[in-house]
Amino acid sequence: MTQQPRGLRNNNPLNIRRTQSRWLGEVDGLNGQRDTAFCQFSSLVYGYRAAGKLLQTYQVKHKLYVLDQIIGRWAPPCENNTRAYADRVAKQMTKELGTPISVASLLDVTKDKETLRALIVSMHLVENGQLPSAVERDAINQAIAML
Repeated sequence: MTQQPRGLRNNNPLNIRRTQSRWLGEVDGLNGQRDTAFCQFSSLVYGYRAAGKLLQTYQVKHKLYVLDQIIGRWAPPCENNTRAYADRVAKQMTKELGTPISVASLLDVTKDKETLRALIVSMHLVENGQLPSAVERDAINQAIAML
């Protein structure tokens, strides 16, 4: 049996890196934090919620509205093939929304929950190498309802 991707093992499907800041539902060293690089959450819902909050912060604080800009900050070129990541997200978002999305598309993830959902699902695909399962999609929906 193959091992789950790291993001799913950590209940952090979009692989948010650890910082000094603490997220709601984040597990700390006293409560089982084992990964030194990436956050671990007590449930998938909290992992997806943190991802949604972070993506919304990219728009509110950093004024990143174009898909390419959002992915460029999330998966910087010093660590990732950012262009391939953005292309794959755009392709999957097109399937999720039924509307053509490109790396140059303007997105509103603060007010448009369907766009946020499609972005999270699409980034999940890139980060974990698979689309979210029904349970994971339910967790995404619960997380978005918390935002």
